[in-house]
Amino acid sequence: MKNNLQIYNTLNILCVDDDVNIMSVYETMFSMFFKNVYTAYDGAEGFKVFQKESIDIVLTDYSMPVLTGLQMTQKIREVDATIPIIMITALESLEMLRDAIDLRITSFIKKPISSQSIFSTLEFVAKSVLADRLLLQTQKEKLSYSDYQENLTYEKETTIIKNDLQESKKCLHFHCEVLYKPKDILSGDSYLIRKISKDEYFIFLVDGMGKGISAAVTAMLCSASVNNKIDEAIQNKDFSLTHIIEKLIEFIAPNLLEEEVVCATFLYFNTTHTLEYAMFSMPSILCMMEDSDEVIKIKSNNSPLAAYTKNINTTTMKSEKITKMLIFSDGLNENFINNSQEYYGKYLIQDFKKAQNLEELEAKRKQKILSQDDDITYMFLQK
Repeated sequence: MKNNLQIYNTLNILCVDDDVNIMSVYETMFSMFFKNVYTAYDGAEGFKVFQKESIDIVLTDYSMPVLTGLQMTQKIREVDATIPIIMITALESLEMLRDAIDLRITSFIKKPISSQSIFSTLEFVAKSVLADRLLLQTQKEKLSYSDYQENLTYEKETTIIKNDLQESKKCLHFHCEVLYKPKDILSGDSYLIRKISKDEYFIFLVDGMGKGISAAVTAMLCSASVNNKIDEAIQNKDFSLTHIIEKLIEFIAPNLLEEEVVCATFLYFNTTHTLEYAMFSMPSILCMMEDSDEVIKIKSNNSPLAAYTKNINTTTMKSEKITKMLIFSDGLNENFINNSQEYYGKYLIQDFKKAQNLEELEAKRKQKILSQDDDITYMFLQK
C-alpha cells in the first residue's frame, strides 16, 4: 500500500471502535495513507460522523456500546447501499455471518488483528472504490457504450449461462421460469440449469461479491467451471453435489482476490422427490407447501465460498409437497422501493405468496420498484 500513496490519499476513512488504544493506532497508521481519518467510539457516534462527512470506506469493530457494528451498518445501509464496510470481529457465528452478508458487509478481519491483515484488506477495498470512481467518471464522460460492445458482452455472459429448460421449462414435476436482468453490461450474477438425466436436475446460482469487472469475471468463471464438471459427471454418470462444489473451490481458489468471497446456491432434484442443497450465504429460498398458506424459508447452510473454504455442508429434504419455490440472488430483495429507503425484501414474501408464476411476481415487483439498483436473477418453480 505504501507504494500507492498518491492514489490512496484521495480517500476518506471512518474508523469506529470503543478501544481508545486501537483508535490511536488507527489514526497514526492511516493518516499516512488516507486523505482524512475520521473516528468514532461507538456505533451511534459513527453513524453521525458518516452522515456529516464524506466517507469512502468504513472500518468498524463488531462489539461496541450504544450500537454494535452491525446495528450501525444497518443504519448506514438505509442511507448508502454501496459504501464498503469492513468489520473486525472475534465471533464466528453462522447467524452473525448471515446477518452481515444480508447487510452487504464488504469484508471481515478476524481478531486478533495484524497490520498485514488490515492493510491487505484495505488495499483490496480501496482499489474497488477507485475502480468504481473511475467507472463512474467514464460513464459521465461517455454518454453511452457502443451497441456492438454491449451486445457482444451480453452475448458472452449468456453463452456461459446454460439452461437446459429453455424450450420445455419442465424440471421433473415443476414448471421452471427464469428472470435474468443485469443492471449493467457486466453482471455479477450467473446461473446454470442442467438436466443430469431424465430423472435428475441441477440448479446453480452464483453472486460475485462487489461490483464491476471483478464480480462479473468471478461469476462467469464459477459458471464455466461448474458447467464443465457437470458435463463430465453426465458423461461418466457419477454426479455428486459435494464433488461439484469441491471441484469449484479447487478451481476458483487461486483465482480469487485476497479477502474475496463468493455467494452461491447449489440444488439437486431427483424423481424420488428428494432435494439436496448447499447454500453459501445466499438469500433464503422461499417455498410453499400443499395444504399450507405459510411461506417456508430454506436458509443457507454454509458461510461464503472463499479460497480457504474446507468444510461443505449439504442438506437433504423431501420435495413432493412443495407447490412452488423462489430461488434468487440478493439483487431481488435489496432494490429500493419507489420514493423510499425500504428494500423490496420487506414485500417479497407476500408477493411470492400471491403470485402463481414468474409473470405475476414480476408485475408485482415492478409496481413497487422504479429503478434497478443491482443485478436481478431469480427462478420461479411451481407445480
